[in-house]
Amino acid sequence: MFNLKKHTLIILTVSALVSAVSCKSKKPAVKQNTQASEAQFTGNFIDGCAALQPQKQNLQLALTHFNECKKLDPNSIPLKYELGKTYKLLGANSLAIQNAKACAEADTKNEWYQLLLIECYVAVKDFNQAVKLREQLVKNFPGKVEFKEDLAIEYSRVGDFDKSYKIYDELELTYGINEQITLNKCKLLKNQKKFKETEQELLRLSNSDKTEPRYYAYLADFYIEQNKLDQAKLMYDKILMIDPNNPSINLALHDYYSAQGKDDEAFDCLKKAFQNPDLEVEYKVDAARYYYSRAEKQPESNYYSRGLELSEILIKTHPKDPRGNAIYADFLFLSGNIKNAAKYYYIAATNETIDFRVWSQLLFADSELKLYDSLEHHSASAMELFPNQPTTYFFNGVANMQLRNHKKAAQSLKDGLEFVVDNRALMMNFYSNMGDAYFYLKDYQKSDKAFDDALKINSDNTYVLNNFAYYLSLRNENLDKAEKLSKKANELTPNNRNYMDTYGWILYQQKKYKEAEDWLSAAAKIGPPKADILEHYGDVLYKLNKADEALTQWGLAKQAGGNSEALLTKIRTKKLND
Repeated sequence: MFNLKKHTLIILTVSALVSAVSCKSKKPAVKQNTQASEAQFTGNFIDGCAALQPQKQNLQLALTHFNECKKLDPNSIPLKYELGKTYKLLGANSLAIQNAKACAEADTKNEWYQLLLIECYVAVKDFNQAVKLREQLVKNFPGKVEFKEDLAIEYSRVGDFDKSYKIYDELELTYGINEQITLNKCKLLKNQKKFKETEQELLRLSNSDKTEPRYYAYLADFYIEQNKLDQAKLMYDKILMIDPNNPSINLALHDYYSAQGKDDEAFDCLKKAFQNPDLEVEYKVDAARYYYSRAEKQPESNYYSRGLELSEILIKTHPKDPRGNAIYADFLFLSGNIKNAAKYYYIAATNETIDFRVWSQLLFADSELKLYDSLEHHSASAMELFPNQPTTYFFNGVANMQLRNHKKAAQSLKDGLEFVVDNRALMMNFYSNMGDAYFYLKDYQKSDKAFDDALKINSDNTYVLNNFAYYLSLRNENLDKAEKLSKKANELTPNNRNYMDTYGWILYQQKKYKEAEDWLSAAAKIGPPKADILEHYGDVLYKLNKADEALTQWGLAKQAGGNSEALLTKIRTKKLND
């Protein structure tokens, strides 16, 4: 296919630069003064050109070197050229034009100088000046097709569509009917709302090669734009005859049927496109994500079922692609099928070490399923892959807490806390879990500080209030503070048997047995039997000289699953062993 390419600049070797003292070929030689000044000029010039190269570009450094050159030879045209380029890249357009103009006027036949000045004028949107310079370039270099194409583009910018169209006509006379030329002509015609002429150009293109389905696709797109759906359908039928397995045509038919409100037919075409392995996975994933986002907002619609079906086709066609497995897992997770979602998140994660979202979803799924061994293993891998993501450390801490690896839990939580930024809720969760971990490590000072830090963030968090208070009561320390914390938790969340049990146990530790009995009795009556609450209730009854009732509650605690040595001893000896 004929291709109109932009001119490519060729970077000279250092030796060529030294001999010509220029970053480009075909430049005038630098004026020689003394050998020392020439060497100084050349060295700075080469270093300045090197600093302009994209791979190690440093514009300020380049400017410094060129300004040193300017002190030695302020009239050097090659130097003005490089200064023009540098100023243009820095956005100093007035200085760029000043230097570029000096070059262009000094050598009107040098294409590089003219092109730089054109670029400078385009940068300030002075398209009329750019047009004049491009017209001169075409006259000076009539054999360079790219200059003609650029002039056509410049004409269209200033609204001179007829001149632009004429250039494309001339190119077509030279090279014959060409896809890119036709598309450029059609763009011009559409801008002038000459739709009949646009159709004729596209028909000429399709007639030039009746075996090229892409040409019929251009016509189909045009007919869709013009709301000529029947004619568009004829083009699609021609494409299918030429290339029945072309996935693009099924996508086009999807759009065609959608435009007519025929959703079922449109979806059937979309499924056919998904079944074709030649269709880019990225497109399929984007389409599935569209259905997912709509399913989230409209759960009662058919977006979920259709999106799930597309995702199933996607993973069958591309079973190892992490993006396909991830979107399929998203649909499963959305429907509550977390177990299977975790499976596909795992497949996606093990084939994808860049997308943190996939790993995050895998950790959430493990956590929801209470798969703490998996959560510990997966979060440890995620910590290595994404060392600056705090949630990986958080999940690792949670997993190790559940696995009773309290030392590892405390370390992960401590490490991850450093990466929490502008997220008070997450920071509070770190502190509260650190409070738990340090308590079990019997590092009570750190535990208390962690809970205090959590309450500084949210003083009404009932989970933290209750746990902090309960741990203090178990240690039989700072009971006045424990009572205040627990009382507040119960005021914020009344009738929570766990919070009521904590408050009752604090009262027990304070030897306020009658008040403790009231709270523990009420807690024991809420919900199914719970061993620790029943045991506490039995303890306070014993303190109130109600030994038989205490023995009954201890027995109920055992029936509810309590099997600690302390409980069994109470039942065996029928007394409380303080």
